[in-house]
Amino acid sequence: MSAAPPSPSETRDIARPNGLVRLGPRELTVEEGARAQSFRYADVEALRLSFRPRSLAFHVFRLDLRMTDGRTLRLHNIAMTPGAVFKPYQRWDEGYAALARGLTARIAAAAPQAERAAGFTPMRWNAAALVGGGALVVVALRAAQAFGAGYPQAALIALAGACLMGAFLFPFLARNRPRSLAPDAVPAEVLP
Repeated sequence: MSAAPPSPSETRDIARPNGLVRLGPRELTVEEGARAQSFRYADVEALRLSFRPRSLAFHVFRLDLRMTDGRTLRLHNIAMTPGAVFKPYQRWDEGYAALARGLTARIAAAAPQAERAAGFTPMRWNAAALVGGGALVVVALRAAQAFGAGYPQAALIALAGACLMGAFLFPFLARNRPRSLAPDAVPAEVLP
């Protein structure tokens, strides 16, 4: 069940692994250990939410914030800690989703000129679709060639590879389809 974004005058603290995010009335504050950064909503140039799977974690999402002064912020719904190969990632899915919804609404109110987008840029999405689709076709053609040459085991392995590639590629492209980010309707595809 998703919580409604907080009202713009309300302060909301959201715990995350190794830190805290505070949605204040006029600014976002990100605390990590002893370090804290503040970002005024009125100074936001662009906000982008996207689906970014990692090698060991498929359901990973990313929030990118770019300010007019050139500063940037990148937050994931998992903790990117050293040694994560040997221990599970720490997740903060509910908090991340609440942050994405609340931040989108506050930026829309304070900086209506800011670009708000979900998924990839059209150029990046087209490149991903072209490269991914091309790789999928090449592997499928190699499977057909191996089968035609009398190597059914190699054909099955290549066909299995094509199926695995497709199982990754299609959700990746569907979730990252370029679209604008409405302040009151953040697409579920870019949220955990």
